[in-house]
Amino acid sequence: MKVYKSIPSLISSGNLVCGAIAIFLSFSNNLEFAVYFILLASVFDFFDGFAARKLNAVSEFGKQLDSLADLISFGFAPTAMIYVFIENNDILPEYFSYLSILLVLFVAFRLAKFNIDESQSTEFKGLASPAMALFIVAVVYPKNFGLLSTQSIFLNKIFIIVSLVILPILMVSNIKLFSLKIQSLSFKNIIWQVALLISGILLLIIFGINGLAYLIILYLALSILKNLITKKTI
Repeated sequence: MKVYKSIPSLISSGNLVCGAIAIFLSFSNNLEFAVYFILLASVFDFFDGFAARKLNAVSEFGKQLDSLADLISFGFAPTAMIYVFIENNDILPEYFSYLSILLVLFVAFRLAKFNIDESQSTEFKGLASPAMALFIVAVVYPKNFGLLSTQSIFLNKIFIIVSLVILPILMVSNIKLFSLKIQSLSFKNIIWQVALLISGILLLIIFGINGLAYLIILYLALSILKNLITKKTI
């Protein structure tokens, strides 16, 4: 086996390691740095598939390793982060923080479903686990570098409960969400990605990392709008 063929698996391993570190940091009450490691895991997650395609190194081993890494980084880690966040801020009544277990459970369901569905290339069915993780990252991030603060919203018990119920449902739903992969440079084909990119930059400027939560909500809204315009089944 050529050495360069192992590069995608090494990148996936980086994803997994970042997720594991984020879990350790979460239970050490260091949510800020846990957030940074999940953001880094997201970068690794993007580039492992990209590298596999460019190097013609797509393999069943790589596919399975990628799924296991995603389960750690975008399943277990966000679960640990939101659990610690709820406990530290005394947001919910005792034992309600265990609702967070729904996240890792449904990430596992989603990954199993995704692995046997060959059709999800130009669009996804349901919310991808990295997107869910970014939403959680935005909620638990303890600092605000943006122009406005929204942490009071994230500390609201109704917001937390609704998020812990809706996010798992979205992950295993059949709602069609457009892929962020650029298939063609035709404006007609990239208009949705461009709209999301521009909006994302503005949201990050205004709200900082907390703006990622609003970006995920906007992504869902734009995808539903795209489905309605193109008359696809939602």
